[in-house]
Amino acid sequence: MKRPSPNHAISWSEVKRPIVCLAPMDGVTNSAFRQIVRTLSKDVILFSEFTSVDGLVRSEHVRLRLDYEPCEQPFFMQLFGNSPKMFAEAARMVADRGILGVDINMGCPAKKIVHSQHGSALMQDVDTACRIVESIREACPLEVSVKTRLGWKNEKNLINFTKSLESAGISMLTIHGRTYNQAFKGDADWGPIHELKSHLKIPVIGNGDIRDYNDGLAHLGNLDGFMIGREAGGVFSGSTESPGAHSS
Repeated sequence: MKRPSPNHAISWSEVKRPIVCLAPMDGVTNSAFRQIVRTLSKDVILFSEFTSVDGLVRSEHVRLRLDYEPCEQPFFMQLFGNSPKMFAEAARMVADRGILGVDINMGCPAKKIVHSQHGSALMQDVDTACRIVESIREACPLEVSVKTRLGWKNEKNLINFTKSLESAGISMLTIHGRTYNQAFKGDADWGPIHELKSHLKIPVIGNGDIRDYNDGLAHLGNLDGFMIGREAGGVFSGSTESPGAHSS
């Protein structure tokens, strides 16, 4: 993939399929880790740690997460919160650093996050979710993506929710194949994600229980790509023989 210049929008139709992404993981996907992953793949799209918009705007310490090396592009900053105004301000900071885009977390099931109306809670507040997307689009020229789940208890609202996000202006969508109620229990269900793809024009990325690169391909179906998290140590070289590909 041609590395984008700062804030240069990706033409998703020209991006090599499958689109392979490094999942945002708090305390893991910092700049050093992302640089290691980049040495394994020049094409993988990297995501930052899970970062609070309030912290980014108010804390110099949190703003250190904006530091990165040019080799990390294409790179998205993952943000969580619930205030369109704060998202807009944080997004302008991200844009000023030349980062490709912002990924909005609408899927974290942690109780302290949800009780603050962040993460998965936004699945139940479509208006706020869409206003967050619109606020970023109005504030700066960043790519805007969303990572979310199948739904709260089931997937019955998934299509309507994500079509609203698409209309608001997101350019890519990642779905984790579990509901909020499941958290990380049980197996990820990719069936509803495959069904969703036929209703959206933007790239749709599947996430959940991918063990290695070949496993990602086996789950791919009609999707544009997959996102790998806990097994990231070996997946990006494109071989099940990679070190760490079968680690827990």
